[in-house]
Amino acid sequence: ETGPTALKLVRKHAIPLVLLDLGLPPRPRTAQEGLAALEEILSHDPLAKVIIVSGNSERSNAVLAVQRGAHDIFPKPVDLDALRVVLQRVNRKRALEIDTIAAHAEEACGELIGSSEPMRRLYAMVRKVALSGATVQISGESGAGKELVARAIHDLSPRARKPFVAVNCGAIPAGLLESELFGHEKGSFTGASEQRVGRAERAQGGTLFLDEIAEMPLELQVKLLRFLQERTIERVGGRTPIPLDVRILSASNRTLEDEVKEGRFREDLFYRLSVVRIEVPPLRDRDEDVIGLAHHFLALAAREAGRPMRRLSSDARASLKEYAWPGNVRELQNRIQRAFLLADGEVIAPHDLDLESPEPDAEGGDGEGAEAEAVPTLKEARESLERDLVHRALEESGGNVSKAARALGVSRPTLYEIMERLGLRS
Repeated sequence: ETGPTALKLVRKHAIPLVLLDLGLPPRPRTAQEGLAALEEILSHDPLAKVIIVSGNSERSNAVLAVQRGAHDIFPKPVDLDALRVVLQRVNRKRALEIDTIAAHAEEACGELIGSSEPMRRLYAMVRKVALSGATVQISGESGAGKELVARAIHDLSPRARKPFVAVNCGAIPAGLLESELFGHEKGSFTGASEQRVGRAERAQGGTLFLDEIAEMPLELQVKLLRFLQERTIERVGGRTPIPLDVRILSASNRTLEDEVKEGRFREDLFYRLSVVRIEVPPLRDRDEDVIGLAHHFLALAAREAGRPMRRLSSDARASLKEYAWPGNVRELQNRIQRAFLLADGEVIAPHDLDLESPEPDAEGGDGEGAEAEAVPTLKEARESLERDLVHRALEESGGNVSKAARALGVSRPTLYEIMERLGLRS
């Protein structure tokens, strides 16, 4: 009956097809309410197919709606048989678009998200090492996603159906780490009231991920080295060697070469663990992934809370891209989750994320400021060129997003994402 009522349903349910009359209350004699509803629907789900149901008197407004992203126009009075055919055709087209997007998503690795050049290089490296049985040392800043890289290697490897067991060497007291890792026999120490299988045994046939490996005590490093050489372990208090078939992946946010130089990490163990080395890029080096990650975390928060999806304001998106992210992806996820729970209304603003509002673009100026603006950054130059190309394609297509997408060689949903990123949706 009304645009707001429809939008509530669209936000609550994944509605693939929408039949939209432009003349909606409270102003049914104009197209204003219908066009506003169209913008909101496509903003919420760029893949939704909106078909304008239009009479001859509304023809010019219906064409305007198509220019703003509606998929097609269907004439009044409605012929139900013809409408059924149109809906089936449109639904098939949407299914093909989703399949195409899913195929592109499969190019990524596991739960890793991002299409930036650093991430594409990371994906290629992960795929190469996954098929081997080599030990891999993963380095990167805290919160960058080292465990996700380890899981991706496991999931793409022949060991994928076997266990993936993670041990955070920095979170377990040094005195308990050996027992946690290799297990213990009953009575081997005070409090050992029963036999316990260690995490290395639980990973039999699969992958053992040793996170924060630099925190491992030197005496335990010797036992880990022996396991890597002999592929057997002994439980604490035990004397029987237990053979294990386990792949070792390790990670550290410290530089292990420096730890070796300082005498805190064994050089022979370092070389055993570092047959292959992978560096996870910090979030500040792949800022074009920030908005995609933010939307992903918003969707996760909505699903976990059982609440409708919320949107990021244009200022919020700009603030997310300007921030340096010292805590990397983990910090981004925490800020998004908190903002989703605490924000007033459906739109998340910079203050909901505890971020500063973006600085307005300076107009004119002289001295050092003008001199600094004379040479744009590579990112600014790339975005400027991208914006000009999209503007030109939209102008030449008369505002038809589908035609513009074809001219640019991208899909319609991809063009919507680019327009959203560049602030061109309006």
